[in-house]
Amino acid sequence: MLFTKPRGVSVTNCGEKTILALCSEQNPKLLQYNKTEDKWEEYASIKIDYELYRTILKDDHLLFIGGWETRSRHCVVELDDKIYAIGGCDGNKDLSSVEIYRWRILFFIASRYTTSDGWVFVTSLIVGRNNAGAATSNGKIYAMGGYNNNGGLKSVECYNPDSNTWTSCADMTKCHSLPCVAAHKGRIYVLSRRGAERYDPQLDTWSQICFLEVGPGWMSCVSLDNKLWALGGKSKSADKSCVSVFDEENSCWVESCSLPESIVRNCFVVPESLLSSM
Repeated sequence: MLFTKPRGVSVTNCGEKTILALCSEQNPKLLQYNKTEDKWEEYASIKIDYELYRTILKDDHLLFIGGWETRSRHCVVELDDKIYAIGGCDGNKDLSSVEIYRWRILFFIASRYTTSDGWVFVTSLIVGRNNAGAATSNGKIYAMGGYNNNGGLKSVECYNPDSNTWTSCADMTKCHSLPCVAAHKGRIYVLSRRGAERYDPQLDTWSQICFLEVGPGWMSCVSLDNKLWALGGKSKSADKSCVSVFDEENSCWVESCSLPESIVRNCFVVPESLLSSM
């Protein structure tokens, strides 16, 4: 999916920013957060007839990567103009392989009318895992949790693109499968049904934070306006879909305006002007 925009506006440049949430899996909806009115509005709907893909927002493109009979239940992150597909599974086989797509090469190749897709393998994970979480911090990639044939995983790995190596980090305090993960203020936050914790890459330590108690649904989290937001799942204080903001000073979650959907597959920070150009 390609966003149209006024000249000079992109996902990465300055300006007031907001959240775009991808909800549901088959035929998903995109919801945008209207900060002025403190409410969620439908931005677009997409026709997709398969599942288990992963999404990423890159240079005003919303990309859907993998799914079903190909690589599925993997992690996708972007670092230094490259898209990384990490782990996952192929049928019943857990994957440790990692592939990168050099995004700028994509357009150079496309202009030459070649069918090359630009994907190449790099060093594999130390431990194969699917339904894990991943985030980037200080020029490195961190993959954590998930599960494989041995069960749930606490283990964490760090990828250094300069040396093309994965190294083991301190384990999480709990196993987290299908976690939502976000980098925020120099730390990495992991939320799941099992609890919530954060990682300090400088100290290589994990600490538990206030548990976000939500009911059934699929969660995602993102850093916006110097705050950590968690979207999705059902609020236990009321029968509504949940949006919560982490109050770091008081170590608690504060509910914000509710979503019309409880399944949030992913969320992205985007300039408001990018969305208003549609």
